[in-house]
Amino acid sequence: MSAARAEIHTLYRNYLKLVRDWPADKVRPNRDMKQVLTQRVEETFRRPLEDDSVPFNFKDAQNQLEALEKLLHNEYKNKYPLSDKILSPASNPNYYARLVSTLGATKDTEKKGPLAKLFGK
Repeated sequence: MSAARAEIHTLYRNYLKLVRDWPADKVRPNRDMKQVLTQRVEETFRRPLEDDSVPFNFKDAQNQLEALEKLLHNEYKNKYPLSDKILSPASNPNYYARLVSTLGATKDTEKKGPLAKLFGK
């Protein structure tokens, strides 16, 4: 295995670890980010790992991996926390709390419609 191929293989394994740790999206269960990442990683790395003559931009792939890792580890959420004014707007202070509880509820335990759950009825 050539040195370039070994580097690509290592980067590929790092992407697979990231995809494995990526949380499932409760809002879009049929098309979440984890599925998109899985598909994109397979498409991006399949040909360069099979054929050394296929061009591969290692630097861009590495930068994208670093950006995805920052998102996965909530680096920006921690760096730029939301204020209470944003989380509890004056017009509807419980809006986001209800939204989060709605997303956390499973379909089997709650038979209310989405609007009823959202507005707390």
